[in-house]
Amino acid sequence: MIASRWLSADKLLFPAAVCLLGLGLLMVYSASFPMAQRQWNDGYRFVTRQAMWAGLGLGLIGVGMSVDYRDYRRPLVLGGSLATVLGALVLVLALPGNGVRRWIFVGPFSIQPSEAAKLVVVLFLASYLARKEDRINDLRHGLLPGLAVVGLITLLVAIEPDLGTAIVIVGIAGSMLWVAGLSYKLVAQAASVMVILGAIEVFRHPYQLRRLMTWLNPFEDPTGAGFQTIQSLIAVGSGGVTGVGLASSSQKLFFLPYPYTDFIFAVIAEELGLIGAAIVVLAFLVIFWRGLRTAVRAPDRFGFYLALGLTSMLVIQALVNMSIVVNLLPTTGIPLPLISYGGSSLLVCCAAIGILLNVSQHSHA
Repeated sequence: MIASRWLSADKLLFPAAVCLLGLGLLMVYSASFPMAQRQWNDGYRFVTRQAMWAGLGLGLIGVGMSVDYRDYRRPLVLGGSLATVLGALVLVLALPGNGVRRWIFVGPFSIQPSEAAKLVVVLFLASYLARKEDRINDLRHGLLPGLAVVGLITLLVAIEPDLGTAIVIVGIAGSMLWVAGLSYKLVAQAASVMVILGAIEVFRHPYQLRRLMTWLNPFEDPTGAGFQTIQSLIAVGSGGVTGVGLASSSQKLFFLPYPYTDFIFAVIAEELGLIGAAIVVLAFLVIFWRGLRTAVRAPDRFGFYLALGLTSMLVIQALVNMSIVVNLLPTTGIPLPLISYGGSSLLVCCAAIGILLNVSQHSHA
């Protein structure tokens, strides 16, 4: 293992991530307190758990910074990660129950394997493209073997069903393959296949079709399928420039379902206004900028694709989440990275930040 140069780590990426973590704890407390008090008689229930996950996440950032990123390319590490994630995704599908199956419960905690799947896809594709980028447009020997692995993971996630995470994985893989030089013809063909498969998935699950129709016109069913979207738009619009004040949101008071998870950005916009929402967007723009900068300056192709994939993972997910909140995209269960309540998402995002920081330690000046 090669020692990392701690002093040379990116000086803006870490503060941006910590800013989002801190804001996330504050907003999880604000958004979850009324519901936690009503359901559990403990208003601090969710923020206490989130603080624990945040502490573990900071530890993961430290671990990610101290472990040489090239160690993740070792066959034992990469193969073990793929096997673990595939096994966990299959286990989720094999568990008894009807409807949505996304979590493995371990005592009082739950693990969502699809979150780890995003990170493993980045690690796998970074290693694969570093070896195969000169043959990326060779279907048999370049593109298809890699796509088979990514496609299997994406399929298992979609079957749960978790179409939102599957779309994010497709976006991550697509961005990495496009930068690797995938021809526009193959991009168009792949996009066509994805659209067809997405349409099949939507029509296979009636609730997905209802979400799509609600996205087109949420006010057609304001007390039913469109309720969540409308309440989110009301929250965003009520905040104005400066917001109604911290902990003063009215939409979180049992109007906006689970405001501390997928729709926490709506509560931020309501309580902290355009200024608070802009701070969140700015922090993700900093991550995007510094992540791309890290990729460009990486000392090898594995580091380049690894930094690119991790940056795509964080930014695409943030963009999708915020777009859903303002109804630019249909509603799916996508958390806001580093902010939304949830241990699996938070830990995976912190691991991604730590690995990015390690790549930056080895980057060329």
